[in-house]
Amino acid sequence: MNLADLAARVRRLNELGRGLAKEVTLWKACDDPLLYLERKAYLNAVQDALAGVESARVVLAKACQRLERPIPRDAGTT
Repeated sequence: MNLADLAARVRRLNELGRGLAKEVTLWKACDDPLLYLERKAYLNAVQDALAGVESARVVLAKACQRLERPIPRDAGTT
C-alpha cells in the first residue's frame, strides 16, 4: 500500500459518503411506505454509516497529508 492507494481510498470514501448523505436527504424528503419507527431506524443506521465513513476518510486524509510532507533534514536531532 502506498500514497496513491491511500489517496484512491480517500476518494472512494468521499464518494461513498456523498451517496449516503444523498440517501438520507432523499428519505427525509419523500413519502415512503415505511412506518415511522422503521424510517427512523433506517435513517439512524444510514447516518451511523455516514459518520463511520467520514471518520475513516478523515483518518486516511490526514495520513496522506503527513506522508506528502517532506521530511525535515534535521528530523530526530535536537
